[in-house]
Amino acid sequence: MKNWHLNQDRFLRVLGDMMAVSERLQNFPAKDKPHPQEDLAGDVVLRELDPFIRNGTLRVERVSYAEGRGNLILTYPGTSSRTVAFVGAHLDVVPANPEEWQRPPFGLQIEGDRLYGRGVTDCLGHVAVLTDLFAQLAERRPRLNHSVVAVIIANEELSSVSGIGIGKLVKDGKLDHLKNGPVYWIDSADFGPTIGTGGMATWRLVVGGKIAHSGFPHQGINAAELAFAATQALQAWFYHTYPPHPNEREYGFLVPSSLKPTRVHVENDTLSKIPAKAVIEGDIRLTPWYVAQEVRDGAQAFINSLDLTTLPVFGPSRYQLGDSIGTVKLEAIGAPGGGIACDRTSAGYVALAEAITAVRGEARTFSLTGTLPYVRLLQSNGFDLQITGFGRMDTYHAPNEFAELSHMHDGFRILCHMVETFG
Repeated sequence: MKNWHLNQDRFLRVLGDMMAVSERLQNFPAKDKPHPQEDLAGDVVLRELDPFIRNGTLRVERVSYAEGRGNLILTYPGTSSRTVAFVGAHLDVVPANPEEWQRPPFGLQIEGDRLYGRGVTDCLGHVAVLTDLFAQLAERRPRLNHSVVAVIIANEELSSVSGIGIGKLVKDGKLDHLKNGPVYWIDSADFGPTIGTGGMATWRLVVGGKIAHSGFPHQGINAAELAFAATQALQAWFYHTYPPHPNEREYGFLVPSSLKPTRVHVENDTLSKIPAKAVIEGDIRLTPWYVAQEVRDGAQAFINSLDLTTLPVFGPSRYQLGDSIGTVKLEAIGAPGGGIACDRTSAGYVALAEAITAVRGEARTFSLTGTLPYVRLLQSNGFDLQITGFGRMDTYHAPNEFAELSHMHDGFRILCHMVETFG
């Protein structure tokens, strides 16, 4: 299998057919938007593999927990109960605004080695590679000790909505047999291996002040200024309390843990009024050695004990006027989640690093504080979880998303190396 190569015509056909329906695969956070119809892309995969399903060479199960939103479990059977599994490539895509793109986002555009379109990297390109892998397994019929399994999932891009994708598959025991071998999460980029991911907690700072005319700032409490000052104090507390962890260097984290604002809203109907309410929202990103719930609890305690009169002010601004004092309240948004550090001593990791080195010349491990909540879920449920991907990190979720065809060729060879390693 180490001499197998991607069937480029089949790969491009499958990817192109999925890209043709990608506008209906968008997974919008807004509740008033239509849900993605992942079965449209899943049908492309099943149509390509249908001859091998009908002759019994491949086993396929479509597991649906919502109409039109099925997960696919593909199996090329081996001679034992051992498995090697490729999990996490998904059929939904993040939304794309055509006005922000230089090319049509919904459709495959081929320009030399570059493949443009929403989902070519994240993650329809990976789905197409896996489809060709299973087609070639069925065509060539190698005798393997391990069963080769791919779990192609729905609803990866919106983990706040549960009960549709891989979380439900794990809960229902549909993947328990994959604990009999390594599990590779095929939804990262730049090959890696990716050996660490971040945890995350989100927060909202609600600040109250006192309205005044902006020509008389000494008569008001500027909620916007207070919100900015309180946020800076919170950041100072965070970076002092949670400095870079010693293990981050070993795992090659691109950045340490962070707390920062990402959205600001100030209630005001005119530029000439001191605002009385401001809301700042943001997130906390954590390397795996810090616990998200503990950090958020600590942030809550810090804000609760914050003496607003000690915060810096500029010019005539004040945060207390006589008996009136501004208010600052920290609220949690959603449930926090943890990151992971992959086991670098496991057979799964060793095989992945060796495969990447054989194909690419070097395995360049890295970690990131981006969150992969389903990866955390799998690891915490006892799976030997490793992470890789063949797209480009700098185009994930970006306008003008593209992948490189040569990288998909390399990705296919890496998968073949790992399958042969485990036999």
